[in-house]
Amino acid sequence: MEEKERGIFVRRLWYFSFVIGVVFLILGARLWWLQIARAAVYAAKAEGNVTRFVELTPTRGDIIDANGTLMVTSIPQFSLTLDWLDLQQSKDYKEVVYKLAGHVKPFWPNVNESVDLIYEDILAFIQNNQWERYRPVSILSGTPAEMLPLRAIVAEHQNELPGVSVEAVPLRSYALDGLAGQVLGYVREISEQEIEQFNGKEEVRAEGLKYLQGDLVGKMGVEKTYDLYLRGQKGVQQIEVDNNARPIRKTTIQAAQPGKTLQLTIDANLQAVIEASLDEQIKKVRETYPEASTGAAVVIEVNTGKILAMVSRPAMNPNDLIGIISEETAYQYFQVKSAATFNRALTGTYPPGSTYKMITAMAGLQSKVITPEETIYDAISSLGSLAAQQQGFAEWGNQTFESVNLYKGLAMSSNIYFQVVGRRVFEAAPELMKQLSNEFGLGILSGVDLPGEAKGIAPSAEWKKENYTPMYQQLREEQLEEIEARYAAQLEQAPDEQTAQKLETQRANEIKRVESEYQQNVADNIDWHLYDSFNVSVGQGYNLYTPLQLAQYVATIVNGGRHYRPYVADKLLDPVSGEVVLRNEPQILNTVSVSPDILAIVKKGMSEVTSVGGTAAWLFGDVPQFSGGGKTGTAQIGSKGTITENLFNGMFVAFAPYDNPQIAFAGVVEYGGHGGESSGYVAKAAFKEYFGWK
Repeated sequence: MEEKERGIFVRRLWYFSFVIGVVFLILGARLWWLQIARAAVYAAKAEGNVTRFVELTPTRGDIIDANGTLMVTSIPQFSLTLDWLDLQQSKDYKEVVYKLAGHVKPFWPNVNESVDLIYEDILAFIQNNQWERYRPVSILSGTPAEMLPLRAIVAEHQNELPGVSVEAVPLRSYALDGLAGQVLGYVREISEQEIEQFNGKEEVRAEGLKYLQGDLVGKMGVEKTYDLYLRGQKGVQQIEVDNNARPIRKTTIQAAQPGKTLQLTIDANLQAVIEASLDEQIKKVRETYPEASTGAAVVIEVNTGKILAMVSRPAMNPNDLIGIISEETAYQYFQVKSAATFNRALTGTYPPGSTYKMITAMAGLQSKVITPEETIYDAISSLGSLAAQQQGFAEWGNQTFESVNLYKGLAMSSNIYFQVVGRRVFEAAPELMKQLSNEFGLGILSGVDLPGEAKGIAPSAEWKKENYTPMYQQLREEQLEEIEARYAAQLEQAPDEQTAQKLETQRANEIKRVESEYQQNVADNIDWHLYDSFNVSVGQGYNLYTPLQLAQYVATIVNGGRHYRPYVADKLLDPVSGEVVLRNEPQILNTVSVSPDILAIVKKGMSEVTSVGGTAAWLFGDVPQFSGGGKTGTAQIGSKGTITENLFNGMFVAFAPYDNPQIAFAGVVEYGGHGGESSGYVAKAAFKEYFGWK
């Protein structure tokens, strides 16, 4: 029995040994086939495999106002994508694409397109992406309401649609619609020119970052200025692809990090009140001045430079600039003369009109050509000789304010008084007016943290010479070159000496004429004239400033002469911990050369404007809490004798309260007439909201 059992076990042992031997023989043969016989083939395939790294898009950071109110965020947008890694697993990917075309037809932008044409379009998307098949191809995108039904369809037919998915991607959303639209800006795909611009920034290179085609970037406002911080950090996904660019496997190496939260100095409530008030005033003014449709306003903290509100009209709603833009929207925002993307508070330049008279007053006091109490009789004869009177202009409204000193001159906005003062200043110190303008922030770049700031113009005799001489010199040189070329050809073909001498005489006469015209141009258009002094002194002529600069100028007068850099971004916060990552601090750009005593005199004169007898006394008559000051301006747009001679911008600047000034205002209603009756109301609304006055 034992022998019989032993024999069974021996036979089984031999059987299993045989099976194991066969298995090893097969494995060995396979190994020989792969490692030796087909080694060259598989080595070539392996060499064709490439590891690629794909960037994962982060969620863009939020933007909040000074009180924490959410102004901008990123919400999910759904995108229909094709992933080749999964799509290639199907027997016939074209069949999958055709089925997909049938499912997406109800959602396709072109409602008249057939399934066959949609199929061709999708294949074209794939073809355009053939060398980057490791990247998912976006076929269609839309809001959750638009795409959720399609997402349900894709999920229901997932077995027959391998590689097809509807994924959520972040979409920029401006929570308060058009509020502060020009300040916020908008986000769209980067252009080739912008790639170079962004990558050329020192802070971008310092972070080791690089902007690439396809990136979404801020196009204006704080979205552009702080794009580096708002955009977040891209994640990295490693994808191995074969030599046909088909993905084999993918691994997430680093997850995308969301962008920082940007907190602005803007007060959304104050911004909303000013926007509503400016809209109301433009509508009201249009009843008298039909051309009025645009304007701007700025409120700034006088002791920090913080911009609390910045308004520009027409309004801009950044939500309109997301996704596909219609021709009508593009025209409204970019092409029409009054384009909504044009920030008039920052980029618009305007003759300041009478709001400039505080500069003239300070220049007169500093150069000691006047005293505050000296009176000038308010008649055109005070301008000087008949020739001088013809270069100036009469009092506004053809009024006569009789004897006017500095305080009354500001209160009544006397043109005669400030023309006389301006003439004295330009004769005593030709560059002083421009110097003081620049010291108070007029006619220079402020360095505000918004793109597109205009410099403006603070004119003087030297400025006029520097800016206009090259133009007339070039005109003269071109005319002389044309004469020389023309007569050189004629002299070369002259048949005799008599003809040549005649041509030489004609040539000399033409050169003499050109030189005479140039000298006349110098006298008329380059040399400084008395009428230039008169015009500049009352805020006309070459004067051009932005509402932001005018607000800075007033703030500098009432804060003791400290000219601050204005800024609109307060700080950057970590989106998770809420910790402050970066903060803008108040920065004094310069301290003015005007003495505190002179500043106090001008500040008092501004308070006379809003007191009994002043041009804006009635404006705050029903606000007993108001104790600040201001200055009205009715800035003539065109020159005498032109079609715009009787068109005026309504300018107004103000501050409050008087004893401890906190905020300054500057505003304009284009074609708005008298400043107190247009932008003055906007200032009133701003002060009531900021201080809580009833």
